[in-house]
Amino acid sequence: MLSRREERLLKTLRQRRTREEEGLFIAEGVRAVEDLVASTLAVRFAVVSSTLGDTPRGAALAHGVAARGIHVHEADEREFREWADTETPQGILAVAEIPRAGLDAIPMDAEPAVVLVLDAVQDPGNFGTLVRTAEALGAAGVVALPGTVDPWNPKSVRAAMGSSFRLPVVETDWEALEPWLRGRGAVTVASAAGAPPPDSLPRRAALVLGNEGAGVSADTLRRADLALGIPLRGRAESLNVAAAGAILLHELLR
Repeated sequence: MLSRREERLLKTLRQRRTREEEGLFIAEGVRAVEDLVASTLAVRFAVVSSTLGDTPRGAALAHGVAARGIHVHEADEREFREWADTETPQGILAVAEIPRAGLDAIPMDAEPAVVLVLDAVQDPGNFGTLVRTAEALGAAGVVALPGTVDPWNPKSVRAAMGSSFRLPVVETDWEALEPWLRGRGAVTVASAAGAPPPDSLPRRAALVLGNEGAGVSADTLRRADLALGIPLRGRAESLNVAAAGAILLHELLR
């Protein structure tokens, strides 16, 4: 059975404050827990529904969790739904330790080398999608500036599809980030609607994407070395931040 502390964690880890205090997050769903178990992150415990083993993939996952020595609690379907964050639970969730990566965990030695910087991106789905895109396209890491959604929000974790377990995700501010970027010869590139295409693109860069509605902040624009936009040929006035990020990362990394 779950202990009282474990029950409390499953309820309160939905709140950012508790995640920060405890240094823990929840990964839910078959794909998320598969990637978590395959990662180097420390997993405290897992909860599985009584029907998880009804499919070959579910049974294999249950075996993999146990093989890593992770303590597993089994719950019936009704009990599991109490702990799940999704409307249609897949029968497994796990509590793991948040990786405390610093800026030096982001490798910037190769060229091209791009770190994705998120400036007050507030939708967890957008955040997780951008982390997944950053890993897929070869970015060195992701930086979350103040005002950005919690990287370990359950929805952020699900949308990242395992990428946040492998790619360095660092929470910091400009006071720490700016000298770190200068020390590595990285150019700060701010995404800006309508910005003209530059003559050339830097080989080492920090690509900054801003808030879904307001864009990058005035402070970020003052710090930027370069503004980079996407020419829009249709009648749409803008792109979703995750779509824009994919296009700009591809341009910088290709």
